Amino acid sequence: MPSTSDNFGDRLRKAMEMASITQSKLAALVGTTQSAVSQWLSGKKDPAAENLIDIARHLKIERRWLVEGIPPMRVDNAEADRDEYRRHAIWGFRKAPEDGGRDYGNANVWSLDPGLEVLVREVLQNAKDAAVSVDKKVEVVFRIISLTGSDFSDFRESLNWDDLREHLAASAKNQQKLGTLLRDGLKRVHEDDQLLLLLIEDNGTVGLTGPEKESGHFTALCRNNLDSNKEGAGAGGAFGLGKAVLWRASRLSTVLFCSHLAKPEDRQTQNRVFGRCELAWHEVDDETFAGPGWFGRIEDDGTATSYWGNETLARDLFLNRQGTGTTACVVGFHDASADADRDPVELARELVRAAAVNFFPALVADKLGVRVEVYDSGQDYRDKDPAFAQAVNPESYIPAAVRMLKAYQEDRTVKLLGDDKDDVAAREVVLTVPKRNAEPKHAEQEHKAVLLLIPADEEADSAEAEKQNHLAMFRGHGMVVQLKSLAGTCLGARPFHALLLCGRASEFVAPDVARSNPQADQAAEMFLRTAEPPSHNQWAATPDLKAVYARGCIARLKAFLDAASDAVRDLVKPVPKDTGDGPNALKELFRIGAEPSPTERPRVVEQTGTVEGDGHDAQWRVTARVRMKARRTPTKLTPAVYFLAETGIGTPVDWASLKADKNCEASGLSLIVPPDTREVRFSGVTDPRSHPIPAADSCVEVDIKKLVPVKEGKA
Repeated sequence: MPSTSDNFGDRLRKAMEMASITQSKLAALVGTTQSAVSQWLSGKKDPAAENLIDIARHLKIERRWLVEGIPPMRVDNAEADRDEYRRHAIWGFRKAPEDGGRDYGNANVWSLDPGLEVLVREVLQNAKDAAVSVDKKVEVVFRIISLTGSDFSDFRESLNWDDLREHLAASAKNQQKLGTLLRDGLKRVHEDDQLLLLLIEDNGTVGLTGPEKESGHFTALCRNNLDSNKEGAGAGGAFGLGKAVLWRASRLSTVLFCSHLAKPEDRQTQNRVFGRCELAWHEVDDETFAGPGWFGRIEDDGTATSYWGNETLARDLFLNRQGTGTTACVVGFHDASADADRDPVELARELVRAAAVNFFPALVADKLGVRVEVYDSGQDYRDKDPAFAQAVNPESYIPAAVRMLKAYQEDRTVKLLGDDKDDVAAREVVLTVPKRNAEPKHAEQEHKAVLLLIPADEEADSAEAEKQNHLAMFRGHGMVVQLKSLAGTCLGARPFHALLLCGRASEFVAPDVARSNPQADQAAEMFLRTAEPPSHNQWAATPDLKAVYARGCIARLKAFLDAASDAVRDLVKPVPKDTGDGPNALKELFRIGAEPSPTERPRVVEQTGTVEGDGHDAQWRVTARVRMKARRTPTKLTPAVYFLAETGIGTPVDWASLKADKNCEASGLSLIVPPDTREVRFSGVTDPRSHPIPAADSCVEVDIKKLVPVKEGKA
């Protein structure tokens, strides 16, 4: 079968890109001019027979494929590739400054909580920020691999371990915190003859684009400190600090990378391999080093640059991958927050839980997919035979949060909670975004965040991760920023779960839901991002917030968070009702006679109304939808309507008439519900003679006053 490439020039160009070889480099290898290579690519000239042999050899492809387009394309010569990188892939460490100054470690590594939850938050946030486009789903796989025996020795040889160990041991002599960590890590490697790797592979991302020593994704992650390289207002990170958790999770303070780029760098896209080791000042063979070192192709000045295009190197370091994106390898992985070693499967389960709890908005919106795997050996990894494999499903950990988001996506929210545990109430919470003084500037904006709330099922065997009476807040990047406890929000409040969708979160979760003011949503997104500290775990008075926004910005933020708490309180507070003959709870205690009391009261899940007429003759026309437990016999349902007072206590008024709209029949001022009915709809008009105040000056609420079985022969 001929190749999908059209001609010789196309095939040559493809082979050069895969080998990460430029025209000038190929010309030098073959012994010709760059102009000749350019003519080969354009089809203006064909290479001589001896040139074809050299081209195929240096590009590691089959000559027959190059000339005729007949597969296979590549010559698989892993030994030649391995021999090449073992001669040229070397560690290069930064020389100590001439002024004699000593830096005893990168403070960024110690600035964040070292636990796995923070690791997951930072890794997934950075992966999402590197998406090829905002509409592209990002897939991330965490893989834990245990290396022993020949797998471990082969890995060390590929990593140029002898050279690295020399620098690790020298830095471990320091008595500072990093030295203690390194001594422990080296001791474990020596005594256990075992190494744990954590591979983090993202797909659907742009990869480590950019040059070796200027601005770009590559330098932001692999070379620079406090460089986030993120410009979008919806980005998760803004400090360039979170990447340090990778090195904190390594007992050897060493992380490796392999990236396939979405955008060529110097005409190269495949297998960009690089490593970084974060050390303190140290001395090796009477030569002093500033601290950090890098793994790659060593240049004449002793600095390491990316090692491109050697798939065998990537495979030997367990970094081989498919598709654009980046794979990171944490060498000597451990839970830095634990006081004892944890089993790989236990670590994996914690990664799954952390992803579900912190990124459920992105997972539900299908903008992120996460999977965690464990391999007992390098061979198991190569055979794709995991000892543990689990895709992250947030519904297994926080089902109430998932139900709320799906109800919002499907426009199934209600204004007030009923008795149904599946009712999801929605409220608007206003954030007044102050004037922004820095670019992009804007005037004061009014953003309407969305509060979602659902009753907690007190009897459900819910996961420990889903805490009752908490408000989870997030914006348009789909990561929970703050989980705020609202326990004891008011006396007698029903248990609940709540979400606050801020900034562009509504658009992120439910793109089909119309938004009233996208410009204000974007302004709120930038405001709240600026209010996040480096840990991105709350909205607070950061220095940047006060520098960028007009005076009073802190008060506006506090007012917004207080308004969200007030809205939750209003939804869950107990509302007493007066039907004219005593509160419902008291009536149930003092019920007289044999009238049965249903075990589950019907609930009004939707109600709308308008005022008709003028003055004291005006009346409310309302419609209502009622859900109820299906019963085997007909029932008589009596609705009630209340004029609400400022105290929250409703005053009952009379119906002038009732009309059955669906699944029921009107019987005077009651409704007859047939057997096996779960939902009815009705409309009614109030009697102005019973109104305590004019209808135009009131608000109304519909409730169910009574539900009794219909006795045979009676209605």
